[in-house]
Amino acid sequence: MIKISNNILHSKPALIYALAYCFERASYYGVRAVIVLYMVGETLKMSNQEALAIYGWFAMFIIVGKILGALLGDLLFGNRTTIIVGGVLQTLGCFVLFVQSLTSLYIGLGLIVFGSGLFTSNINAQFGKQYLSKPKLLDAGFTSLHVAINFGSFLGIIALGYIADLDFNYGFIAAGVLTIIATIFVLFTNENQDASLSNYKSIVLNKKILYILSVIIISAIFWMVYEITYFGIYTIQEKVFDETDIIPKAYLNAGLNSYFGIVIISILALVWSYIYTNSFFKIFLGLIVSALSFIMLLFIPETPNSLSLTIFICSAFLLSFGEMLISPILYSITTRFSNPKYLAIVLSLVTIPSMLFYKVSGIIGEYSSEIGFNAIFLVSVFILLVLGVLAYILFLIYKKEDRVYLSKEAEDFLYQD
Repeated sequence: MIKISNNILHSKPALIYALAYCFERASYYGVRAVIVLYMVGETLKMSNQEALAIYGWFAMFIIVGKILGALLGDLLFGNRTTIIVGGVLQTLGCFVLFVQSLTSLYIGLGLIVFGSGLFTSNINAQFGKQYLSKPKLLDAGFTSLHVAINFGSFLGIIALGYIADLDFNYGFIAAGVLTIIATIFVLFTNENQDASLSNYKSIVLNKKILYILSVIIISAIFWMVYEITYFGIYTIQEKVFDETDIIPKAYLNAGLNSYFGIVIISILALVWSYIYTNSFFKIFLGLIVSALSFIMLLFIPETPNSLSLTIFICSAFLLSFGEMLISPILYSITTRFSNPKYLAIVLSLVTIPSMLFYKVSGIIGEYSSEIGFNAIFLVSVFILLVLGVLAYILFLIYKKEDRVYLSKEAEDFLYQD
């Protein structure tokens, strides 16, 4: 189940791609954090409804941009070249927003959508390819990438939010500079993969499909549960922290699990670099601790008492721990069993089911107050435990051939002339 790794080092290109992603996410999430405020501000003077409608289209086209970027990277220009082009376009989009007009708003957001789509879909693929010769480090690799993404997003929202509060123009310029830095990092990499394989064994197509589809479904349902329970958790958080002044409310807007998440995933990235654990066992453990976090919430009374704060903090920690165990595995399993020539396309498509389940969670969430938060938590526990059983069965199946490193296509890719 657990093995100490003899190869704990992540490659230099992998670290460069992680740093590039960190800066790009800081730019992207920084712009997302302030763009609605900019639209309803003194310059454009949009109504809240208009601004939110544009923001909704912006968020939707980001998904389309990722798929288009993946197609261009895998089929036409190569992943690295497409990343660089995407970085340039995203930078131009940020700078265009500096020109305060409705036309520049649409052009700027369009360039950011297209540029970010080119950048993110292909950098995921390029990052994953760095681990084709050492697939036992795939979980550690994508966990490390999530550290970079979370850290960049967190800092981008805070830093650009502060700068934009002084002047939106300075905020957009700062976002553009961050994307320039991200693009420059990518220039220090190359398209080729220097790798070798060992312990290769063929794996049938049906099992590859089983593993990838299973992790997609588990991940999608997990995020649906996460979204459905969000309002209930936030409501409990408000009640619990109203009873104490230990943590200022300003620091709770993002939720405790966002703070726990950065610390937890950083520790996990280090641990998985030294210790190999079966991917499906990680998912199983993540589902169980997430279910436990919801069980703990059931013990918080309607009127919080002296123990409520401790229970809530422990619950938030466990939920964040479960999330960080599950999130990176979708990408590592997909990378391990996909054809590397089309990896950007596959990685851009595997998140679509989660987006669809988000819509379902939104519909259910509208009735959360009528259903009752405890009922939602109980159903969530049941769903997570069922998924946990499924993940454990997959662990037992996968355990028998865990020495199998990669798909046949991965070997062909690594040894191509």
